[in-house]
Amino acid sequence: MGRNKFKKRETTTLEERKKSKESKTVKNKENVVIKKTSSTYSVDQLLDKAEEFLDQFDYDLAQKFCQRALEVDNENVRAIELTGTVLLEMGDPESAQQCFLRAIEISPEDGHAKYMYLGQMYSGLDAVKCFQKGIELMLKQKQIEDQQPVIGAEGGKKEPSITQIDISNAYCSIAEIYMTDSCFEAVAEDKCKENIDSAILADPNNPEAYQQKASFLLSLDKKEDARIEINKSVSLWLPKAKCKEEDLPEEDFDPVQSVPISYETRIATCRILLEVEEYQTSIDVAEGLLDENDEDPQVWYLIGWANYLHGDDYKGNARYYLQKAKKVYAKTKYQDEELLKHIEELLNELPTVENDDQDVEEDDGVLIHDDDLDDVQSSDDEESMEH
Repeated sequence: MGRNKFKKRETTTLEERKKSKESKTVKNKENVVIKKTSSTYSVDQLLDKAEEFLDQFDYDLAQKFCQRALEVDNENVRAIELTGTVLLEMGDPESAQQCFLRAIEISPEDGHAKYMYLGQMYSGLDAVKCFQKGIELMLKQKQIEDQQPVIGAEGGKKEPSITQIDISNAYCSIAEIYMTDSCFEAVAEDKCKENIDSAILADPNNPEAYQQKASFLLSLDKKEDARIEINKSVSLWLPKAKCKEEDLPEEDFDPVQSVPISYETRIATCRILLEVEEYQTSIDVAEGLLDENDEDPQVWYLIGWANYLHGDDYKGNARYYLQKAKKVYAKTKYQDEELLKHIEELLNELPTVENDDQDVEEDDGVLIHDDDLDDVQSSDDEESMEH
């Protein structure tokens, strides 16, 4: 009789076994909590928990609570839409799209969010149709809320589900499509202008609307008009952002609203400012981005390029920031060949500094010595060795 063959267990340390046990315990507790909750709470309460975990970036638990809700009511539109949102965050756009389409099939005239998500996922005129439907539903809901204000739990007025800036940004999304995917449509220019005007009318304090207008005017080679619009856009948020950086008293500004536009939108802001030759303002915007993420090579590049375009007095600054951009590009394994090519082209055009003690003045007035560049290189090399 042959000997029984047993698969040899992989050797693990005591610490690894403890971590594995703790992980299993946590998962078991999560499953118990979900099962207990699903039998105790209503569908809406389950979905409230799912939204809570979604806000905490715990997508796995959010999905589990959505699944429990769907097991109770598989045609609950809120559950289907929320599942789509979670799947989108988890990097599964195909499944998310099916959820949003299913939600539209069940309830086509109620809820704008599913149309807005699909508008972002589609391209061209298909996207336009989704955004237009979303705007239609938002306007209807806004009208209802304005006529019948909802009273919150503590007697105060409940926050509206639809804001003017939501509607304004939706019009901006349509305008952007007519400037990109559908730019060759015969009506593209007229539609773009029409939607930008609607965006500004919907919310005259939305910086994205004026930025969209600046981008549109640049496409028409109206540089001076574009300069006016982008400066108007930046004036709506940059001064407040600077107040936040300077730690002014909270009553002087709303810290949540101090930067109402996204990181990527502000990258575009920098580029538009460069095109209209507002170099210092572009640097101010980019420095705010740098405070949020100092490992984004495109931000270092934008500051370097702004200094390069600013004139001969700023070439030392340009060299510093462009060298830093190149180092961060390599360190983060960033993938953008055109960006790297332009960085190298600009560096090749800049004169090398013969005197190592020559000072380089940053925009905030801090003097940087050229030997500091070597310190930056050394520190980057040390970080690489540590990892």
